Amino acid sequence: MDKRIIFQIGLRNNSEKGLSLIELIVALVISGVVLTAAASGFINVLRANQNVESKTVRSTTIARAIAYIQDEIKEAKTVTAVAVGSTGCPSASVDSAHCLKLTMPDDSTVLYGFDDISTGTNVYLKPGLIKRQEYDSSGNAVLLSGQTSAWDTQYTTIVDGLTSVNETAPTTVACNQDSTAWPGDTTVYGATSGGKGGFRFCLLNNTANNRLARIFLYGHIIGVADGNNVISGSTISFARSE
Repeated sequence: MDKRIIFQIGLRNNSEKGLSLIELIVALVISGVVLTAAASGFINVLRANQNVESKTVRSTTIARAIAYIQDEIKEAKTVTAVAVGSTGCPSASVDSAHCLKLTMPDDSTVLYGFDDISTGTNVYLKPGLIKRQEYDSSGNAVLLSGQTSAWDTQYTTIVDGLTSVNETAPTTVACNQDSTAWPGDTTVYGATSGGKGGFRFCLLNNTANNRLARIFLYGHIIGVADGNNVISGSTISFARSE
């Protein structure tokens, strides 16, 4: 038989034998390493995307809430701070040490307060939120349809996903931060008694006829280590009504 034919038959027979056990094990090990690396990279990409999405959502939410509060301050005739436990700012419903109080032209009032929801179950995004409650000129709570009590979280929440008492407080919260030429009192209100939470505000002066306020909101970024998991926004607004 022709030697070339014999050689070709030998090659064909060798190729039909398949992989040896050692070759198969090596292939499986290499495949496992590749798959592990790919899975790890995919997880990292998912986490990065989650962080970016969380930042985007928090930034948009904070901007909308700030715009809402800013517009309502413009409609008011005075802006003041009231201590928690005072009329309209109950400690059972509000965790901030002070509520932001807007007095409207008809002498009705609107109060804003921070609430920590980091524990228990809640329909809103944890860990913190800001609630808004209206009162008529006689001091009676104005309840929405279906609302049975003042400061009911379900009916009064205007923004959620804020930082809570568990996150590291912002390093510096100052009325004149971000190169803002703040002209008045430097007292910062709105935090919890422990100096935490995602709500702060400054007043030109905390007197009955004050009109100028600066508002700060601090959103919680999901999936980021404590200390780097905060995104903030602020605005200055002036009560324009009489």
